[in-house]
Amino acid sequence: MGGGIIIAASYEAKAFGVHTGMRLSEARKLVPGAIERAVDFRETGLASEQIETILQGTCPLLEQMSIDEWYMDLRSIIGGVPVNLSAWATSLRERILRKTGLSMSVGIAPTKLLAKMASEYRKPGGVTAIQRIMNQESGIMEKRKIHNSYFIIHDSLKSFLRDRPAAAIPGIGRQTEPKVAARGWKTAWDIANAPTEELVNILGRPGREMQSELLGRPVATITTDPAPPKSVSRARSFWKNRDRNFLWAHLLRHLEYLVLKMRREGMMCRGISVWLRDGEYRFHNANRSLPQAFATEDQLLPFVRKCFQEILAINNQQQATQIGLALWRLTSSAPCQYSLFEDPLRHERSDNVQKAIDTLHEQFGRNAVTRASALEVKSGTQRGLNFSTYELRSWGS
Repeated sequence: MGGGIIIAASYEAKAFGVHTGMRLSEARKLVPGAIERAVDFRETGLASEQIETILQGTCPLLEQMSIDEWYMDLRSIIGGVPVNLSAWATSLRERILRKTGLSMSVGIAPTKLLAKMASEYRKPGGVTAIQRIMNQESGIMEKRKIHNSYFIIHDSLKSFLRDRPAAAIPGIGRQTEPKVAARGWKTAWDIANAPTEELVNILGRPGREMQSELLGRPVATITTDPAPPKSVSRARSFWKNRDRNFLWAHLLRHLEYLVLKMRREGMMCRGISVWLRDGEYRFHNANRSLPQAFATEDQLLPFVRKCFQEILAINNQQQATQIGLALWRLTSSAPCQYSLFEDPLRHERSDNVQKAIDTLHEQFGRNAVTRASALEVKSGTQRGLNFSTYELRSWGS
């Protein structure tokens, strides 16, 4: 749980209807007496690193998609693709379970989209291997139990797609599911064989790529060198709070984190967005296109402040449960183009300060130096907003 909402639920809780994003109060009604745990992002990150180390030692070509999801190109394994995919996946799954205490599901397929669908097919802890046999009309589905794990082996891709609803396809969400259902497309097989142009009218170009991947023809390849991000964002949820200083502190910490992340990528941004979720879980947004690309906290701070004040005016003193910040329209860093009405020395000072902050963050961690107003002030204090003061925290020699 985090800030009064569910961010993860056990399968037992899910069976009662609990899902990610649900209010904690609603979940308590569905499962009275359920065990609640606070978020521990640090522990989650450490577990992710442990799993990735195991996967990297197993398969050289590995792509991380999220903190708990990876793609592997089995052709890069020394000796080639394992002959017995199910046995290989079993061994990998048991090794991760033994070393981390965490269970995981494995999907093996000729495309990334199918692999993701296969990994979702028999959660928790299942393994699904899909073989691409397009000329076999009547597929054979064999269910085996090996080492207390069930494996669904599809000798026909067609049988697997017929067995999955259209909503099981990543990219078919709540808004698009009614549209495809209205055309009589109920299963993943229906989507794979739908008239391409009709699917493109609903989903755009991704619809064409989706069909190709569903039929076993890869569009997206596994890469260890992902493209630069187009945007970076960060949000934090918390219990209901209306203290402006508290909200501003979190927003400043978001700015510190995102600027550091953006600069590590060698990027600058041309736009920002600030959002706030109120006590009724409604979102309020404020956006700004920047006059030029910026890459320092000092340059972005006035625009963040304006967005923040705009949202507070809209929110009208209501309690908040989340605040977030996004930097978008990221471009590669380039020499600054000065305006005739700007002081170049001011920009140089700002850049020099940011470089010094970057150095401190890299050497001593993100909490080594921060703005005084970024400290998480207690709710109810009357301390004024300070937009420029820094606090230098001490560290061991």
